[in-house]
Amino acid sequence: MDIELLRTFVVVVDNGSFTRAASQIYRSQSAISMQIKRLEKQLDRQLFHRNARSLKLSLDGRALVPYARKLLKLHDEAMDNIINRSQARNIRIGCPDDFSHTLLPDLIEILRRKIPKVHITSVSANSNILRQYLDNGELDITILTRSEDSKEGVLLRQEQGVWLFKDAAILQQRPLPLALLEPGCKFHSSVVDGLEKAGISYEIVCDASNCGLLIELVRRNYAISVMAENAVPDDISTQSEVEGFPPLPVAQIVICLRGGNQLIEGISLESIAFEMRV
Repeated sequence: MDIELLRTFVVVVDNGSFTRAASQIYRSQSAISMQIKRLEKQLDRQLFHRNARSLKLSLDGRALVPYARKLLKLHDEAMDNIINRSQARNIRIGCPDDFSHTLLPDLIEILRRKIPKVHITSVSANSNILRQYLDNGELDITILTRSEDSKEGVLLRQEQGVWLFKDAAILQQRPLPLALLEPGCKFHSSVVDGLEKAGISYEIVCDASNCGLLIELVRRNYAISVMAENAVPDDISTQSEVEGFPPLPVAQIVICLRGGNQLIEGISLESIAFEMRV
């Protein structure tokens, strides 16, 4: 069925006459009558009983009314959705998992406030992988950790690495059971290299990109872990220093943009970083 013929049909039903329907949609009465005849021909059904003084729906016409309204509603919703999507700005964000519960929601909130009709896609991975995605044009903006001597990106904050454990007795266990973020993480290499230099035997129970899994392993006292202090939930014990253990680094967390320092006209990386620090 032609959607415009259905639309005319509903207008006629709502107005009760061809004359009033023609006035409402700014068409001639003859044009309205022709559209109804075309719809009746498509359906091979008479939709109205006409005489000189009245216009009444036939039984088939009455049966069509609720379906016509549903079809028009679905049609209009689909068109609105497609048009809005085509006008929306899609921004691809990368963020390490340990900052996805703290910094990433702030970034999304700022972008949605600054950019009308923005659609956001988020990718979680370690900083080295996200850096590659950014360089390859697969991401538009990323939150990363950088080395201390690097000038990469705009600094958001610095976070001390901490040891996570449930029961302090596990710190004396040998080999020391570890659950760490995957090898690309700065804390992973610092812990492994430091323990080897300190002569502390260890066993890596799990490498993961998901902080939630590491935290749950610590919560069940299966292992200890290391991550940025602000990423740790309140029910987990932490220490920035443990006697005999290697010192943990401070993570410099930055925000980086693909191909320059301006996301769209009038929105700079510095302005976003400033709002995220507040």
